[in-house]
Amino acid sequence: MIRFRRSTGPRLALDRLRGLLHQEPRARLAAFVILVGLATAVAMLLSPPATGTYQVGTVADRSLKAQGSVSFVSESLTNDARERAAAAVPKQYTRDPSVSVLGSGKLSATIASIARIRADQSLTPDMRIVAVTRIPESDLNGQLATDALSMSTPEWNAVAQAADRAVQDLYAQGLRQEQVAPAVADVVKAFPASWTDAQKRLAGALVQQHVAANDLYDPAATVAAQAAARAAVAPVQVQVAAGEVVVREGSVVTAQDVEKLRALGLVDGGPDWALAIGLAGWAFLVAGVLALFVERYAEEAWADDHKLVLVGLSLTFLVAVARVLVPTHSLSVYYVPWAAVAMMLTVLVGGRTALATQIAGALHVGILSGRVDLVAYVLVPALLGMAAIRRATTAREFVAGAFNVAGGSLGVIGAFLLVSRPTDVIGLVQLGVGAVSSGALSGLFAFGASVLLGHLFRITTVFELRELADPDHPLLRQLLLRTPGTYHHSLLVANLAERAAEVIGADPLTARVAAYYHDIGKMRNPLAFIENQTAGNPHDDLDPLVSAQIVSAHVRDGLVLAERYRLPEKIREVIPAHHGTSLIKYFWQTAQERGQKVDEASFRHPGPKPRSREAGIVMLADGVEAAVRSLAHKDAETISAMVDRIVEERVNDGQLDECDLTLRDIHRIRDAFCELLLGVYHERIPYPEDRIARIGDLHPPAASQ
Repeated sequence: MIRFRRSTGPRLALDRLRGLLHQEPRARLAAFVILVGLATAVAMLLSPPATGTYQVGTVADRSLKAQGSVSFVSESLTNDARERAAAAVPKQYTRDPSVSVLGSGKLSATIASIARIRADQSLTPDMRIVAVTRIPESDLNGQLATDALSMSTPEWNAVAQAADRAVQDLYAQGLRQEQVAPAVADVVKAFPASWTDAQKRLAGALVQQHVAANDLYDPAATVAAQAAARAAVAPVQVQVAAGEVVVREGSVVTAQDVEKLRALGLVDGGPDWALAIGLAGWAFLVAGVLALFVERYAEEAWADDHKLVLVGLSLTFLVAVARVLVPTHSLSVYYVPWAAVAMMLTVLVGGRTALATQIAGALHVGILSGRVDLVAYVLVPALLGMAAIRRATTAREFVAGAFNVAGGSLGVIGAFLLVSRPTDVIGLVQLGVGAVSSGALSGLFAFGASVLLGHLFRITTVFELRELADPDHPLLRQLLLRTPGTYHHSLLVANLAERAAEVIGADPLTARVAAYYHDIGKMRNPLAFIENQTAGNPHDDLDPLVSAQIVSAHVRDGLVLAERYRLPEKIREVIPAHHGTSLIKYFWQTAQERGQKVDEASFRHPGPKPRSREAGIVMLADGVEAAVRSLAHKDAETISAMVDRIVEERVNDGQLDECDLTLRDIHRIRDAFCELLLGVYHERIPYPEDRIARIGDLHPPAASQ
């Protein structure tokens, strides 16, 4: 026991984890986001090997050429231009009105004090001189005080007025610190020539002592002006042409050379943690949005582990290809069959999931390249390819998809080229060839990937269903040879199921193929089923419970054959679901008639009940076909009544509770059944025996002639 538990421990843990992911929606969502986000983040962060490791100031040991053309913003040239613009900004000054008010006020006080001292007759001349020198608003020495007291009243009045006017004019025009002295000197030179030396000295001193700089340096305004000048400088765009020699052997590597190499993906600048965190966050964000979309709008794909794994791998593949080619091989990007992923996912997973995955891939290409045209090139042609694929029932649809992708690629390239107006004719031809190649490869790869990945991930494709529908399939050949009655029953059930699936929008091909194989388990014991009996019925001599178990065993036997022949999951599902847990009514009633104690559960099929619409349709078609075939008289009224009865029994018994068939769908299915069965069992013109005999007499055999 210990050894057994150890050997199955990892498997049990895996089963428990799988059960948790299926039962807990949040756990499933978190697992998808973590795994897909981590995978795409790694794909974006693992850069291709660089072809150079040059740094600024090193000497190049070899020449490096650009593999393709690229345009980028040069940080070094942009920064140089911005610094030059900032250096050209003059210092900013702010006028302080308090300086002029203070200076003018002091001058007025000084003039008033001198006038008062001049008019005071009680003071001696020496006392007047001392009083003038002690005026607090000015700093007049003895000579200037003598000049102020000795001049006549008209001369003094002229000095006072000229000084006051000069100070007002200087403050009005604004003065910086370095402009004060020259401005005062100019004022002194402008005094009237008729003035005495005393007047000029006193007026000049009054102006000089009461004038100060009122335009003051403003550091904050200067910094703001410099910042505005830097911001006004447009980024310097640098264009590198394909084949251009970026670094020559023996030359000193400059900052601009490193920028060119980095833009071309030819140099590794070391780990950029900010970039890594940003890309990782972006990867998890896109994975989360994709998970929410698929969970809400593509429930069938969300519930299938294989499809979710394929979606995650497809997105990671898109990101990895983009990381390798962007921006190192800018021309090769246009040859990549991006649309093949969306077309393949449309066939294997569904259109909504394919669309969401392709949008996520285009967003990743956009953040890696920083180019809107590449986002459109990855997304728009893929949408056209998806529109052409539809159900992918024939290879012709993939050819049409290839033409759509090529046309969409040319359209995207043409639109962006008209906006940019290039002049490189050779480049235009290369882009056109790339668009056509991308379309052709998309159709080819989508077809091959749909077949190959559908087989690897055990996702049923149209091509696989068509192979299973081939009458020469080994299992169908055995069904025909060993149980011809069951075979023809299955054909009619397939016709009914296909028609019903068409009218309600289900998958007609899946319904038809599932009907072909729903009774393959009857091959193990063909005579136990009435459609294969040519003589007596063996059930007449058996206990009803034993007979019920024999009939029910064809479900188990069918699953064994389905596993042996590796039938797809959606086909195997129908084998037990076409009976569900319905009652084997004939033998249950027989047991009751014989007076046996009947346990209804023992007379029911093991199930499960149908979970898909196609399985529900096959269940109804199987019951209806068998019931109508048993009718002695098949006219429109009896057929319609029997169809209603069988459908009503299945609905009332709860056999359709787990599939997505609405009451409206069931009503349409019933009408489709009646229409088809009336066509099969239509009334024929009777042919009397004597009429047949006369026809035979008119046309004798060739041998008697």
